[in-house]
Amino acid sequence: MDSEKLKLISKISRLYYLGSFNQQEIGTKLGISRTKVSRYLDLARREKIVEIHLNLPEGQFSELEFGIEKRFGLGECLVVASYEDKNETFKAAAARLGSKLERILERGSYIGIGWGTTLKNVADRIQVGKDYGQKVVPIIGGLGKIGTGVHTNQIASTLANKLGGISYMIHSPGVLDSREAREIIENDSNTRETIELSERVETAILGVSDIGPQSTLLKSGNFKEEEFEYLKGLGIVGDINLNFIDRHGRHVKNRLDGRLIRVPLDRIKKIKNVIVIGFEKRKVPVIRGALMGQAINTLITDEETAKNILGS
Repeated sequence: MDSEKLKLISKISRLYYLGSFNQQEIGTKLGISRTKVSRYLDLARREKIVEIHLNLPEGQFSELEFGIEKRFGLGECLVVASYEDKNETFKAAAARLGSKLERILERGSYIGIGWGTTLKNVADRIQVGKDYGQKVVPIIGGLGKIGTGVHTNQIASTLANKLGGISYMIHSPGVLDSREAREIIENDSNTRETIELSERVETAILGVSDIGPQSTLLKSGNFKEEEFEYLKGLGIVGDINLNFIDRHGRHVKNRLDGRLIRVPLDRIKKIKNVIVIGFEKRKVPVIRGALMGQAINTLITDEETAKNILGS
């Protein structure tokens, strides 16, 4: 590189990084196009004329977050520390979720909520700076017993109270005995009204489940072990909102679909903000599938799970 070009690139770099000039202002000042300014700034970084160092506070996971965002084309990944005490992990995740919601929520808008142990624990611990008057809508039928606290109606109620809003209830199990039973329940006015409200949802907060022996889906008694074996045989790695997916995030049709009350995956993908919260190594395949299938645009997870996702 000749000395005059080197001097010009150095001057452009100084104006941009130290002088707070934007690219258009530099081009006007030096009599060159904004495109050429941009090209010279790229060259300055490649030739090590400019080197950027970030002095990040301890306990930040920006490299992990960026790695997942870049690999999967994800809107935002929020990583928290992996604590021995799971309650601390839930608390940290609740803080990140609260911060995210404060950025994206509009007063009076609709939130769709799923079910599960993780969502229950995070909802219990979330804090936001003000009341948003949200309308929280279950987007899946009831799973588990109300007394366990993981039932979607109870999680919806908890979240609505924390956000200064109201919650709706879905008067239907998530898993029914037959397709005929599901059709009857879906045509009931109470169930139909709640399902129709899901069309207004702008933000969905969901968990994911694997189909192993520790799955809450199995422990809740909604499915039998032989049904899980059948799902595994189809290449299914888990579910997002009771939509069973393979490792690429594709919904796999199966004989259980006709018995389920839930918002389908194609409609979930149309929701503006889809936030999934998930931890643990056993959930890595289904989280990774949800990312690959671009079913979500925000992931909240912990350090250990994030490393496993990138290492998969």
